Amino acid sequence: VITIVLLVRDMFPPSVAVTGAMVTALTAGIITPAEALAGFSNPAPVTIAALYVLAKAADKTGALTPLVESLLGRNHSARMTTARLAVPTTFASAFLNNTPIVAMLIPQVETWAEGRGRSPSEYLIPLSYAAVLGGVVTLMGTATNIVVSGLLETAGMAPMGFFEITRIGLPVAIIGLALIVALSPTLMPIRRSASQASRQEIPEFTIEMIVESGGQLDGMTVEGAGLRNLDGVFLIEVERVGETTAAVGPDHVLHGNDRLRFAGRVDNIVDLRDLIGLTLAEQTHVDLVDTPGAVHYQAVIGAGSPLSGQTLKEIGFRRRYQAAVVAIHRAGHRMEAKLGDIDLRAGDTLLVVSDPDWKQRWSDRQEFLLITPLTGAPRIRSRRAVVVAAVAVGIVAAAATGLLPMVTAALLGAAALVIFGIVSPGEARSSVNLDVII
Repeated sequence: VITIVLLVRDMFPPSVAVTGAMVTALTAGIITPAEALAGFSNPAPVTIAALYVLAKAADKTGALTPLVESLLGRNHSARMTTARLAVPTTFASAFLNNTPIVAMLIPQVETWAEGRGRSPSEYLIPLSYAAVLGGVVTLMGTATNIVVSGLLETAGMAPMGFFEITRIGLPVAIIGLALIVALSPTLMPIRRSASQASRQEIPEFTIEMIVESGGQLDGMTVEGAGLRNLDGVFLIEVERVGETTAAVGPDHVLHGNDRLRFAGRVDNIVDLRDLIGLTLAEQTHVDLVDTPGAVHYQAVIGAGSPLSGQTLKEIGFRRRYQAAVVAIHRAGHRMEAKLGDIDLRAGDTLLVVSDPDWKQRWSDRQEFLLITPLTGAPRIRSRRAVVVAAVAVGIVAAAATGLLPMVTAALLGAAALVIFGIVSPGEARSSVNLDVII
């Protein structure tokens, strides 16, 4: 009961909660060490880990990019677009783990939808459900199937055949797809993504600056200081000795040490750096925004992220990640509180400014479930995507024909991807989701 409560309330990552339960049972003498670790002798965890390496290789090389581009390249109706997206996703999910597939497709679907003025929310839930349906078509489709097959082997029975569940799973998938295509245009909500909100909401975020005592702006009016005509940046309030003036008129006289609160778009806030007589009230993100080649990202905090439950200040985010958070979105809304004091939660979307390589450095880490550039830059397809496709076909063929057990085929495929240099050993290791495996 305690374990279930911890899992439901997301108090700890699933791997920590379940391992803690196992250790407790072991310490209490309820199970033996051999029984406690018996699950790791099952071929299922190893097979699933190897398939995560395959999914990482497909993501890194953009192996699915041509498919997505051909499906979403034209401006079809919402129902037709859903069908063109969901059917291939179901097919792909029958041979790859569904979670990495959805993670790979989300950025491309968002970019496509936003570029045509559509809401990504119309397509993301159908995309997820289509991937789940693909999992019931073959043995390789989802981790659950592989686990059950491993349990059959442990019980002394024959493992499931690669297409053994297809005669039932395929009709279920077809019926499910038909319902998704028919009902999603009516049932799906129209919501803006974090990246859409970041471009459309004004203000985007706030920043505080201080009038230098005896400086050029000390004693000048707001209009005389040129604070009425800033490009995309607006003076929303002035604080003086604890008193705040919210409706700041053009004739309001500025004094030294006044705290000025500005709001505006992240790409326009750099205008404030040109104002002589103002200094930053605290360490902010302007220098990163003004760096040549800086890229805006949205980074989603996962359920098992070590960032969850901490503030940006406690984390030391800027120093630790070489990036600046300019806004936080939670459940589709920008958080209005001071960014450094907000307790982060799983599912929060951080709007981040950093260098062009930031996604590559942090996309395989536990901190972020998903990182996508706000610029909507298309994924570059590598020539090595052909190798990834060949390895995937080899795994499926070897397992489907009975030439090799599923675990052996998956391990050989993962090893081949490392040997051919498609993924590095470090990337292969970090691609494995320990919460799923444990």
